[in-house]
Amino acid sequence: MTVLAAALAGYVLGSIPTANATAGLFGIDLRAGGSKNPGANNALRLGGYGLAASVLSLEVAKGAVAVALGGLIGGQDGMVAAGVGAAAGNVFNVWYGFRGGKGLGIVLGVLLVAWPVAILPSMVAIAALAVITRSSGMAALGALTMLLALGFLWEPLNWPVAWGVSAVSQLPWLAAGVVAIVAPKHFKDALNPPVLHP
Repeated sequence: MTVLAAALAGYVLGSIPTANATAGLFGIDLRAGGSKNPGANNALRLGGYGLAASVLSLEVAKGAVAVALGGLIGGQDGMVAAGVGAAAGNVFNVWYGFRGGKGLGIVLGVLLVAWPVAILPSMVAIAALAVITRSSGMAALGALTMLLALGFLWEPLNWPVAWGVSAVSQLPWLAAGVVAIVAPKHFKDALNPPVLHP
């Protein structure tokens, strides 16, 4: 029950519509313009760096708070459940008819608390592929693939975990959970190469 409660708490936090609310302060409706996606990339397209940074910061904060709360509710299992739940809340947002953002910002927040050592290699992957392919979809899929690989390799290779989910046997569940939820949102971008902004 504690794992279910943690997952539900993560979902609720992840689904808070902070992106469009923040854009609304700038007189912008993210769901009406650009890609119509309530996320940082569309915020950059429609409102510039300031709005994009604000949207991304709030998404990261939601993911981080969700994992911290999950840990309080259910320990290591709760952290994983809340992290996956937060990603689900962002992507399948109840306030938007279960159609929400693309999830990368909230996954960054989840990793920040649950598995921070996975952030650097994932960021390297996304940056390298962004430069090589000029496709945000391909870059995102590359980073998610890297995260998934790390999840399954971490324990067999006996790599250390500084903080977060110290039970490394949980990392494949965390990686597989968030990737399964977030990756499909980026296949469309990968198949229809978008222009990176700016």
